[in-house]
Amino acid sequence: MRRGIRAAVAAVLLGAAVFAPARAMAAPPANDDFANRTELVGALPITESGANQGATREWQYEEVGPFAAGHSVWFKWVADVDGWVTVGACTASFQTVLGIFTGSDVEHLTRVTKGNASEMPGCSSTGRKFTFKAASGTEYEIGVDGNGFFVPSLPEEPPAPPPVTEGEFTLRIEETPAPANDDFAAATPIPGATDEEPDGTRRYFAQIDGYNWKATTEAGEPSFGPGAGASVWYSWMPPETADYRLSGACCGSSIPFALFSGDSLGALTQVPLGESGEIHAVGGTQYWIAAYGKQDSETSEPAMGSFHMLFTAFLAPGPLSFPPSAPSSPTQSSPPPADTVAPDTKIEKTSLRAATRSARFWFSASEPAQGFLCQLDKKDFKPCSSPRAYKHLKPGRHAFRVKAVDVAGNIDGSAAAASFRVPRPQKRR
Repeated sequence: MRRGIRAAVAAVLLGAAVFAPARAMAAPPANDDFANRTELVGALPITESGANQGATREWQYEEVGPFAAGHSVWFKWVADVDGWVTVGACTASFQTVLGIFTGSDVEHLTRVTKGNASEMPGCSSTGRKFTFKAASGTEYEIGVDGNGFFVPSLPEEPPAPPPVTEGEFTLRIEETPAPANDDFAAATPIPGATDEEPDGTRRYFAQIDGYNWKATTEAGEPSFGPGAGASVWYSWMPPETADYRLSGACCGSSIPFALFSGDSLGALTQVPLGESGEIHAVGGTQYWIAAYGKQDSETSEPAMGSFHMLFTAFLAPGPLSFPPSAPSSPTQSSPPPADTVAPDTKIEKTSLRAATRSARFWFSASEPAQGFLCQLDKKDFKPCSSPRAYKHLKPGRHAFRVKAVDVAGNIDGSAAAASFRVPRPQKRR
């Protein structure tokens, strides 16, 4: 009897399968395998259209980059120049992972790290772009894959769709452009904004991304130490007199910041920063910031790379409070807020750098937000802004969570979450 029921069920399922739309498997691209990588030739800039639909992971240890989904395609380029070049897959229909290597076979590739090989600012939210110092005559292998990083849903939420890891993209190789703010006279203004909390507390943010590749040391600028230089310049004007904090270059970074006051390059006075980048700045005063390279121990030249600069401050006394504090007396009453619906929080983009054991998260809210609360692992939620970066993480699994707080003080009750793993350093053979 049971066998008959099973046969009937199988027949129904088989009949249903006949009418179900079949999923067509895309044929792998011609450059799916490393041995068949597409050769990029011609004068820079080189632009090449590509796609990774149907591509596979050729070797079990093949990893184009962190969170690579295993849909890699390969390119090769023989450098005809000595100097800084930028390789990017900024235009793509999916979130890309990009890797640049040297080596003759997929099992023995060496990731390009000389010259910082830092991520270049200015790419789209789905793309990646890196800069490194190329050597003429050297063949570089370039892998493009999809980002398989997956943000799991909380138990009470509907299942989240898997990330899109296949599609079309445009690969571009170009000479790295010199920074527009190389000279003091062309300093880039740092935009800032002040958010006011429901309890009257105001918080200030000013941030910018930059790089000093191909920057020069301008005649007459302050000395940054023996062998240091390659500076780029920024201007910043605090809205009020307060204690601010400048962060973004710390912990042995090769691209530190120096803060100055003054009216011209020849009349600058350095403003000392505290151990954590603290400064008591006077509102309405024009300040100047130089991002420069320390002396490279191998080349004896100034180091070059990219960086993120961030100014923060509380412009009113008292700690940041979410939600706003209750009335001081029970007899005092206030009308209920018009907005009682909590915002939704979304993690837009993630970046994990295994070499430095660091992670960065970009996130947003479904409505205007006065701020965010971030948590790493089981630590307390703390005020934060996007992007939120963590450095020197311990090897192993970690969990990041973030909640948006809207202008009425409503907090997202279900934090957006992302789990990730920091690999253990490989033992040298």
